[in-house]
Amino acid sequence: MKLIKTLISSIILGSTLFSAGSSLAEDKSVASIGTQTSVSENVPAQNISDKLNINTATASEIQKSLTGIGAKKAEAIVQYREKHGNFTTAEQLLEVQGIGKATLEKNRDRLVF
Repeated sequence: MKLIKTLISSIILGSTLFSAGSSLAEDKSVASIGTQTSVSENVPAQNISDKLNINTATASEIQKSLTGIGAKKAEAIVQYREKHGNFTTAEQLLEVQGIGKATLEKNRDRLVF
């Protein structure tokens, strides 16, 4: 009799754990779907195929997308663009205070105009 009670308890406990595990898996997949959605929503509109349109990007987008570009340099790029007009070549970035040849070369393949 004790063996039967133990067996029944084990079956009930096992089914309860299985049921809870299934619910948890569903919650994780829903959370994962929600995360994937929010990640895609955070992709800047100017980024096309991992390329950044330097003429339409905000300072924040420039900072996030380009290597070696912090907040100050990103803001300097935006200010230069506002003062002098759109960039037409990557080399024009060298005219921005704080942007050197090494930084330009690291980012050249990430830029579109």
